[in-house]
Amino acid sequence: MANIALLNRCNLRCPYCFADSYVGKERDDIKIDTLMEILDFCASEGTIGLIGGEPLLHKQIDTILEILKQSIWYHKVTIFTNGLLLKEVASSLNHPKFHLLINVNSQRDIGEKAFSMLERGIEEALKYLPRENIDLGINVYEENQDFSSLIYLLEKYKLKRLRVSLVIPKDKKEGGIPYFYRMKKTLLSLYKKAKEMGIYLGYDCNAIPECVFTDEERAFLDTLPYENQFEREIFTGKRSVCSPVVDIYPDKTATRCFGMYDKARVSITDFKTLNDLKNYFFKEVDCRIINNYPQQKCKDCYKNKTFGCFGGCLCYL
Repeated sequence: MANIALLNRCNLRCPYCFADSYVGKERDDIKIDTLMEILDFCASEGTIGLIGGEPLLHKQIDTILEILKQSIWYHKVTIFTNGLLLKEVASSLNHPKFHLLINVNSQRDIGEKAFSMLERGIEEALKYLPRENIDLGINVYEENQDFSSLIYLLEKYKLKRLRVSLVIPKDKKEGGIPYFYRMKKTLLSLYKKAKEMGIYLGYDCNAIPECVFTDEERAFLDTLPYENQFEREIFTGKRSVCSPVVDIYPDKTATRCFGMYDKARVSITDFKTLNDLKNYFFKEVDCRIINNYPQQKCKDCYKNKTFGCFGGCLCYL
């Protein structure tokens, strides 16, 4: 899938934000004619993501949603949002192709007013979208993180899917593997609660290799509710890699993803198809970086040699 960054502005400043290298650095919001060019370029896959910054801040967001609603080429459009502006745009989401991935921040982090805006946004979105089209997401960024705000929203709105991402620390002072060992207890506590609630789990990025988990932990992970076998393999560490999920910006440049924002940024106009662009990133980023090893033991690991494991996000390497 490709993601289109509609802009780089955001109405939150999350302390852990992985997009800090991008948000606020470039001022142009995407123009409608540019959007149409990018949509044509990405049409072969039939799915697209809208990202930012906060994509719902775009002044023509209603027009953009209408364009996508009318498009015969796209059957699924995922909007990555913090949810604060959902109340204002919810009526434009009245089509089954729209899916929301709402990143949940705790009330402690964003304040009571913003959290109330998030609640009202979810309530309004549920008037126009089926419940199965709305997922919550959580960025796990500190040990013993408080997940009470997330759990409250899952229970209140009877939402059944949760996307998890382990945040990549901005300073990267410790390597990915030591960081995984330090954070896995917090992740496992969240997974345990999800299992108790019958929540289906999905993973966004920075997947943990199976060598980080003990046999007992892997056995527990295998019992969690997943929507498909692919997610099961990600959570249990059997598939700790990611395919290029291309992010495309308002100037028609693209990167492999936000995590690789400062590496191999190219113009989509130099490629005939989205698949050509993905292949370029695989050869010029993945294949080059994979020879850097998170730990010495990774050098002789069969999974590493066969692109079965990156040892975490490629940005560590």
